[in-house]
Amino acid sequence: MSDQFFEHNTAAARPVWTSLNRAVSGAIVVLVVTTLAIRYLPETTRRNEMQAQIQDLEAKLAERKSVLQRHEREERLLRTNPEYLSLIARDRLDLKEEGETLFRFETAKR
Repeated sequence: MSDQFFEHNTAAARPVWTSLNRAVSGAIVVLVVTTLAIRYLPETTRRNEMQAQIQDLEAKLAERKSVLQRHEREERLLRTNPEYLSLIARDRLDLKEEGETLFRFETAKR
């Protein structure tokens, strides 16, 4: 009779230990996932900020390249085209050639 008592207790105890084992395993998995998320969340935020900064710098670079191309074109015209040089000089010095009529349009200052 004592054998049946021990078999009965161990058979009833197995589902409890199995449930506890699963619960502890689940808690460990949740703990590991939470730890990893907490560790890498700031890195993800930092990476997103850096991506935004890169896009901003690329936009500024494109704008400056455009300005550089415009200035290089103007320099090339000033060096090679006497008519353009004459036009710019007359415009800046407020001069005109004989028979030429000048029209100036003032832009609104902001």
